[in-house]
Amino acid sequence: MYVILAGVCLMCMMAVNVKAADDIKEKLKGKWEITVPQAPDEYQKFNAEFKIKDGVMLMDFKGGDLEINDQKLTEKDGKLTANIYVGEYVKIIVFEEKNVLKGTADTSMGTLPFTLKKVADKKK
Repeated sequence: MYVILAGVCLMCMMAVNVKAADDIKEKLKGKWEITVPQAPDEYQKFNAEFKIKDGVMLMDFKGGDLEINDQKLTEKDGKLTANIYVGEYVKIIVFEEKNVLKGTADTSMGTLPFTLKKVADKKK
């Protein structure tokens, strides 16, 4: 009986994690300005577009002389992560905290927090 109850609890927790991942993906879809205040000047401002294709979250990333397209983000524990090369490999983590999307970049300089600001779509 306990094994069945534990199995049901585990399935419920997995459903909650999947729902959290879907929620953050939906919230992240669109165009964003990313600011990394503690990074060197040329790496402080970026533009990114997040999109879902075939159930996979993809990121287009531009700033300075960098342009990365269709970078796959993976979900784990309600957070989205990607490894990108910007002169060195950097692990990007996007998460939600108090209904605000935030992130960190794990670099050789340490973990640098960044902010995301939604860019309004221009209507023609």
